[in-house]
Amino acid sequence: MISTHVFTTGPAHALQDYLITRASRLLFISHPFYFSKERSSFAESYSNGKLKRNYAIPALRPFGPLSYLRDFVLTILIVIRSSEKFTLFVGVDALNSLSGLILRKVGLVRKVVFYSIDYVPHRFRNGLLNATYHLLERFCNTKCDWTWNLSRSMINARIGSENPPNQMVVPIGSSFARINRKPIQEIRRHRIAYMGSLRPGQGIELAIDAMPKISQEIPNAELIIIGSGPLARELEDRAKVLGVQQNTIFVGPVASHLDVEDILTNCAVGLALYEPRSDSFTQYTEPGKIKVYMACGLPVITTRVPEISKDLDRNGAGILIAYNLPDLIEATSILLRDDQVYRSARESAIRFASEYSWEKIFDNAFSEMIGHNHQY
Repeated sequence: MISTHVFTTGPAHALQDYLITRASRLLFISHPFYFSKERSSFAESYSNGKLKRNYAIPALRPFGPLSYLRDFVLTILIVIRSSEKFTLFVGVDALNSLSGLILRKVGLVRKVVFYSIDYVPHRFRNGLLNATYHLLERFCNTKCDWTWNLSRSMINARIGSENPPNQMVVPIGSSFARINRKPIQEIRRHRIAYMGSLRPGQGIELAIDAMPKISQEIPNAELIIIGSGPLARELEDRAKVLGVQQNTIFVGPVASHLDVEDILTNCAVGLALYEPRSDSFTQYTEPGKIKVYMACGLPVITTRVPEISKDLDRNGAGILIAYNLPDLIEATSILLRDDQVYRSARESAIRFASEYSWEKIFDNAFSEMIGHNHQY
């Protein structure tokens, strides 16, 4: 079974898709983040690859991070109500994993995976909340049978350079095989894409600020923005003030990842402009958008914040820049105007992404777990 918090599709849904056809029984529980407009938790029960039951449980009015305590209890109650025992529990984040440990203690779960998809030393400004977060992280990291980390940086930041047997690197992947990548002559050769949350630290402000100069050099250049977030209205106003509202397209949130992939495969370049900040999640984790961009055939322009930026640079799958306008404008102009450079970077991006399909990643993860002589 899988228990997770969701804002959009991500690793938990990829694992759900992977296990539906491989597990005789699967229970998938998803809770809304406290800031989400969605106010219901969902439970989906599968048997031999077929959905047998699904239902929604309305959430309480949000009251900050403490809302997650309700989700912790609800996960336990859903499992008890199912009257089933589960071989493996995957908790995406520490609080969900703690539910799994409680269920293991009472004999309803045999083994627990702590699937850690983000880590940051200063998660909350409130000192008590931040200390509680780290206490829970350490507890789950010690007590769970395995911890899945998105990157080696997460392990080093949490426990140092040691490599305990229960620590595994299970990186972000993509649905590479299902994506219909288009020939270069069929894409919007001068369309730049941003996919993700519209919030501080993601560099979307820098992208909009660069558009006047990029549009001057490449008149048919477009920036397409997929996603929503607290900065949405401010960014739309910024585009109007800069006079680039005609070639800055705000798509908004797109529910289906298939639709997101369809939009991206028509674009030429993907942006992942993470701002170097002490409170950044990205320096310790692996952002999902970079591999999705590459799987869709897009070379990536990114900063040096995420660990994957080194691999991207080494493989020639995009361009690394400092977090500033001149670097962004130069990199964008190169990829949009130089067909030879672009073709090489695109081929490298696709080749890189092909090695990180979700199927390969989860195959390797379960093989490694079996290799540690655990029975589950």
